[in-house]
Amino acid sequence: MKLSGTLLLLVSVACVSLFAEAVSQGSFQAFCSNYEKKPGTDGKSCPKTYKPVCGTDGQTYQNPCEFCKTALEKNGKLGFKHEGKC
Repeated sequence: MKLSGTLLLLVSVACVSLFAEAVSQGSFQAFCSNYEKKPGTDGKSCPKTYKPVCGTDGQTYQNPCEFCKTALEKNGKLGFKHEGKC
């Protein structure tokens, strides 16, 4: 009985970890859908406005565009944590 309880706990922890990773990537994709390269643009320029965004890497990005530019370069390994400074 003790072994099955431990096994259940380990499986639960693994599922929560996988879910958290999926949510992180999903939030990046939803947050950045407006910032992906558009036809007729170079896909590199971002406005100079200051509207800070916090990434899951603990970095504060100048604005959502700068965050999404970096997130796209990292192929989804960077997630959106919250608006504002980290």
